[in-house]
Parts: sequence; structure tokens; C-alpha cells
Amino acid sequence: MTLELVPYKAEHALQIIKAKPNEPSLVLNEQTEIWAKAKETLGPAVSGYWDGELVGCGGLQLLWEGVAEAWCLFAEDTKEQTLRARMQFAVSSKDLLDLWMDKYDLVRVHAPMRDDFPAGLKFVEFLGFTRESGRMEKYYPSGVAAIMYSIVR
Repeated sequence: MTLELVPYKAEHALQIIKAKPNEPSLVLNEQTEIWAKAKETLGPAVSGYWDGELVGCGGLQLLWEGVAEAWCLFAEDTKEQTLRARMQFAVSSKDLLDLWMDKYDLVRVHAPMRDDFPAGLKFVEFLGFTRESGRMEKYYPSGVAAIMYSIVR
């Protein structure tokens, strides 16, 4: 079994959200549908499949010259999605992030992260992001605060 990376499509994110993503309180609604569709055109993005099953998707939203915002969704753990599949997607994400930073001449990539999502915080740190100072109170629609992480070159 190997990981297959394919171009991201909105339906990939919506499939993860419908099936209960690994991120707390992410629900399918008109706003998340608009968000998922926008990610198709706002920067590079991929989806990962392990043995035909969607593991996750993610990419960059190019904001302005030299700056982008990273995003990623992981599917909820299932018996078919082994730890190996998740690790392979994580390693591929790290490699792609580096490649995209070079390709788009990025000097900063940031990622706002839910402060109540330890798995997400651990993942973004694995990718090489550093926590910036302060919290952004009530950042998400659910009222949860965010912590900004970044990679600055």
C-alpha cells in the first residue's frame, strides 16, 4: 500500500467534513462548502488516498506576494487508515510545503490553529511551524480561540 496524491477538489474536503473530520466542531454548512470550493483556486493543494481511502487534504492559500496561509484536513481515524497512512501524508505534506515555498518564493507561511485541538497543534509543529505570541480570541465561528503558527524564511 502506498499513498497517492491527487489534485485537491472541493468534494474531498466535503467528504471529510460529512464523515466527521479529525478536527473538533467542523460541520458541513453553506460556509464550509464555499470555503472548500475556494481552496480549489486560491493556491496549490492536494488530497491523499491510502489504498483508495481518503486520508486528508491540504494546501496553501496564496495571500499576497511572499505570503500564504496553510490549511489541512484529516479524515477521522478508521481501521483502514493506519498510522502508516497518516504518517506518509504528514511527511508528504512537509515535503510539499518546502517545495511550494520555493516555487512561489514565499517568505512567510502561517497557519491559525484551534487552541483546543492538540493533534492539530502537534501536526503543525511537525511541519516546522513555530508558535507566535498571543491568542486570537473567538477566531472561529464556534467561538474557539486560535494560536498563530508560522514558518518565516
